[in-house]
Amino acid sequence: MKTKCLLVDDEPLAIKLIKGYIEELDDLSIVGEAKNGLDALKFIETDPIDLIFLDINMPRVSGLDLIKSLQYPPKVIIMSAHKEYAIDGFELNVVDFLLKPFSFDRFLKAINKYKNNINSVNNTVLNHEKTYHPILSLKDNKKVYNIKLDEILYIESMREYVKIHTLHESLLIKMALSKLDEGLPDNEFIRVHKSYIVPIGRVKVFSATFIELEDKKIPIGRNYKSIVLKRLHNQGQFI
Repeated sequence: MKTKCLLVDDEPLAIKLIKGYIEELDDLSIVGEAKNGLDALKFIETDPIDLIFLDINMPRVSGLDLIKSLQYPPKVIIMSAHKEYAIDGFELNVVDFLLKPFSFDRFLKAINKYKNNINSVNNTVLNHEKTYHPILSLKDNKKVYNIKLDEILYIESMREYVKIHTLHESLLIKMALSKLDEGLPDNEFIRVHKSYIVPIGRVKVFSATFIELEDKKIPIGRNYKSIVLKRLHNQGQFI
């Protein structure tokens, strides 16, 4: 089944570029184009949409306002020439942020992240209590590891390997941390350092320089600080 895409941008050249990229892939199809958020909303209300390629600065209704107005929005990849919107986008759980102008290779990376995101959410197993748990499936040396997302304590990079610490064991798997990060749901996990990814729900204490999990203290990397602190502050209610 093809992924149904909606293109939303008021710049004709931007639409032309993304259309050309999408047409290179057999598993994507364009079901509509819109120049602003209101026109996009009409498509979303009448046709099933899997993925929106969305600009931010548009007349009438901005891209961010469009996402906020939808109770159950499709997956979204933002396209913008303004990198300052990246944090706002990821707070709304977008799949990826493409900084204009972007290459075909960068576009492919965003599509792969979308596919990994969908697979990680849809790939579930049935436990003894008849409830479903999202599963992360990873291949390594002809083996497939099925790891319950809600049992992950934290993930660390060890050169060309990642070490996944869970409630029951630690698994060493040969892959890049950045590749693993692409397959994790953005609303549940966050990369806080070049060497660490943590489940947001397991953060007990945090400051401007570190976070504490149950029994592990992890530094916050300088390049990740602004996004991490904003996400963590928005997770809770401060009194």
